[in-house]
Amino acid sequence: MRESDGPQRQIYVCLGCAAQYLPPGPMTYPLLGVAASPVHCSRPECASTVAESMNVIALPPEQVAKWARRAAGVEGPVRRGRPGRTARGRRAQPSPATGRTRLR
Repeated sequence: MRESDGPQRQIYVCLGCAAQYLPPGPMTYPLLGVAASPVHCSRPECASTVAESMNVIALPPEQVAKWARRAAGVEGPVRRGRPGRTARGRRAQPSPATGRTRLR
């Protein structure tokens, strides 16, 4: 999309079902008159689940939505921990092919 096409809208990620959705620009659905949320899609079960989670998280929904977009890879590259680094007192993770099974 070129910059001359107008302002870009944010793509959001639902914390309940991990679906990506694009709400309207003013964050209200015009036909329904309902406000869109930056942390959950329009499904009722996602709305109730995420509402309970947001009470526990106690952070602004915009910050949580930013982290969800980053974790889903929508906003920049997905950030992961550095491989090979371990916390004090913990063993390094083995390679997937070196795992022991009952047959070895």
